[in-house]
Amino acid sequence: MDRSSETPPSRAVTLAVLGLASMTIMANATVASSLPGLRAHYADVPHIDTLAGLIVTLPSLAIVLSAGLMGVLIDRWDRQKLLLLTAALYAIGGTSGLWAESLWGMLAGRLALGLGVAGTMNLGMTWASDLWQGPARARFLGWQGAAISLAGIVFMLAGGALASLHWRGAFAVYALIVPIATLAFLVLGPHARRIAAEKARPKAVASSADRFPWAAYAFIAPLAFLFQTAFYVTPTRLPFHLEALGVTSPLVVGALMAALVTVSAPVALMYGRIRARLSAMTIFGLSFFLIGLGFLAHATASDWHGVLMGSLIAGLGMGISMPNYTTWFMERVPASMRGRASGLLTTAFFLGQFASPLVSAPLVAWFGLAGTFAVVGTGLMTLGTGLWVVHALRPDPTALEA
Repeated sequence: MDRSSETPPSRAVTLAVLGLASMTIMANATVASSLPGLRAHYADVPHIDTLAGLIVTLPSLAIVLSAGLMGVLIDRWDRQKLLLLTAALYAIGGTSGLWAESLWGMLAGRLALGLGVAGTMNLGMTWASDLWQGPARARFLGWQGAAISLAGIVFMLAGGALASLHWRGAFAVYALIVPIATLAFLVLGPHARRIAAEKARPKAVASSADRFPWAAYAFIAPLAFLFQTAFYVTPTRLPFHLEALGVTSPLVVGALMAALVTVSAPVALMYGRIRARLSAMTIFGLSFFLIGLGFLAHATASDWHGVLMGSLIAGLGMGISMPNYTTWFMERVPASMRGRASGLLTTAFFLGQFASPLVSAPLVAWFGLAGTFAVVGTGLMTLGTGLWVVHALRPDPTALEA
């Protein structure tokens, strides 16, 4: 039994772990508002349209390639040193748009940012699993999901405001990692030293709990991949669907997309109470069903009102989904392997994010934008119903004692 947290973590520790989680939302979209200015500045660079797009997607690729390694390092190396290293990569790479003269230097910075996000995100996920157990963990992961959603709104608005002053301005938002990492380094130090001492103690007998739950990962990874693949259909395809419906105002488009996050944040805050009443498998099924229903509302919308309704419905599913993945998986992972588990789960999430436009492109070519939302929505609702049926026939296996 893991007793890594005999007393509730302090408020400073809670803020530090929430802060590390909130910084992950900025990996890609924060600088989206800077892309027109960047493209104009480097207009003489060949293939600038493609390269400007890579400014957004390169961090995800770096995260996919490095998240597993970062997870292993969390389990085997000094967490505080890893925090300093990845926070430095985050800060230098993230702010590269402020000081890099060449586009190639900026692209290299985006790769460094991805490495930094892979480290800080996995550290936040692992600390959440180490310091909170049982119902308290479910409650905290709900707070974490809400923090990520709220940070997304704040950082996107801040990025847009700074980009309106200068196209490089949005890159300054990444400097927020400095105070957050400083707080985390100061308040998590005692916990890191205690965990390192526990790992150094010799184990008398190896138990089955020391084996990595690959069967559980084989179940959760495809779900996480599908969740992110579906999630990123919204930012990559919905603006064009709205344009086809006659909605061209950037402000209205942004507000309709933000509606999804606005709903998901308070729902995530309620996750602890929801999880106390519903099983994790039931929540998975409900989440996919609601997201699919929201997508069907997008598909059948004749104006922005229908799209707004779809975003509100999908937001309900999104809000209960994110904390559920970590809660379900970490209940089955031994304490000594939580870093590796965080890295592998992060890989599945960001692989789905990176693959989303590649998956949706042929669907758009075959069925059009509205048809794509209909096909994806129907598939998600079918998946959600299937998860309910599987759970009814075969309830969840017993998790490891937290």
